[in-house]
Amino acid sequence: MSGFVKNCRFLIFVLLGGGSISVSADQVFNPPAASEIFKEFDIGLLPNKSSQKLLILKSEPGDRAQRLLVTAIVDSKQSVIVEAPTALPLIKNAYSPASYDGFEVGVLKGSEKTISVVDAQAEMVSFKYASTKPGAIVYLNTKEEDNAKYTFNLQFQYDAQSEKVVMNNLFLVVNNESCDRSLVSVYAIPSNALMSKSLETFSGAEAFEYLKRLHVEAQRSDVKREKLMSVAVASNFDQALLAYKNGDKVKFKELMSYLVVDGGEDETCAPDTYIVEKYYYSNMVGWSNDLGFLFAEAGYYGEAIELLKQVVAQNPNRIVAYLNLADAYWGADKKDLSTENYKKYSALMSRSGKAAKIPKRVSERS
Repeated sequence: MSGFVKNCRFLIFVLLGGGSISVSADQVFNPPAASEIFKEFDIGLLPNKSSQKLLILKSEPGDRAQRLLVTAIVDSKQSVIVEAPTALPLIKNAYSPASYDGFEVGVLKGSEKTISVVDAQAEMVSFKYASTKPGAIVYLNTKEEDNAKYTFNLQFQYDAQSEKVVMNNLFLVVNNESCDRSLVSVYAIPSNALMSKSLETFSGAEAFEYLKRLHVEAQRSDVKREKLMSVAVASNFDQALLAYKNGDKVKFKELMSYLVVDGGEDETCAPDTYIVEKYYYSNMVGWSNDLGFLFAEAGYYGEAIELLKQVVAQNPNRIVAYLNLADAYWGADKKDLSTENYKKYSALMSRSGKAAKIPKRVSERS
């Protein structure tokens, strides 16, 4: 590539807070020609650098990877300051010789206690997550032919201590492959072999194979992971609960409809294809139980049943969940299952010395 030539004329020192780093002749390059650029993003990745751009170069026959570059103004000239020659591999897949597996690349902006991930439809979705920091992010999102079930989001940010752009977050994104392929859940995986890897030396091909193995291990619960709460879901839940308490039935049903996955063309995705994966949180069982209750109150009995079945299966001593599940079965006109759960609820309440607090409808319906 004729435009990508080392510039050996200078040694520059750039102040970074209280210290400095040197950008030597071996670290600064002339940028590629416009005809060589496949994608270009504006970014503020490194401190005290102006006019930064993230560039993805076009591949040529025989290339095993696309070059990823970061450019900025150095000595009054746009120059390459970060080069990642192996981050974006071109991995042949078994389905189409004209396409490749590997990674999609883009930029995000990090913020305190909130992280954005990119789903299978290339849309950004925000989640609550404490282990974040502000600043520009370069993300690599796995792409794999004939895999609509999951992707991994790898996120790189500038690290002041090492003075490098390193991977500091890894997220597993689970999609609804049997319906509309929408994002269902996101898991942070803080302990992994890729953490703190430098973007400049990052091997995308090795990472891609590692992530496939990691996904298998994650299904066996061999991997520590944290399920994240969507900012939009948390907000809709809070607003729906408030509308329910205020007796605003129209607003309540409208807000609850936002929590039901729409498969398109006025069809709703079957609850068993996504409800548990999307809304059951083992560390927030009370929240999941309350959402199941609200689903039933809004007339979404199938959604309520799927979620509450999981709540009682994983938490058999959560007494109120049996009542909510019984009510949902009753609303769905599944009287035998309703009666069964009313009886379980009544027995647990009596065993706990709370028989006097059992609602009248329990005896009437069982």
